Amino acid sequence: MIFITGGRYQGKLDYAVKRFGLAESDICHIGLDFSRRCLADLDRYALDCVKNGVDPLKAFQENPSAWQNSILISADISGGVVPIDPVLRAWREASGRMNLYLAAHADEVWRLFCGIPQRLK
Repeated sequence: MIFITGGRYQGKLDYAVKRFGLAESDICHIGLDFSRRCLADLDRYALDCVKNGVDPLKAFQENPSAWQNSILISADISGGVVPIDPVLRAWREASGRMNLYLAAHADEVWRLFCGIPQRLK
């Protein structure tokens, strides 16, 4: 699995499209359609989960074979001011735990900053 992270609007999806030759039909935005090659916006998936009282990490832990050959993209939302809103604080924490798990299980981890990729693992 390849995990791509970085701040919002840093070129993560553009990088994945170019590097792996992805077509729009290869990309699942927000949800977890494991039949697609690339799952993007996993941080927003995490927000939907938190709003519905579900741990976003659970889907990955329960079915690891479904995403082992995927390209997973999630924004790092851990920087900046800690939100006052309890839902947004829970989202930040849940997203961080999910990203930590995915990075630990990835074959490659890439971080993008200003469109420049940096291999972390």
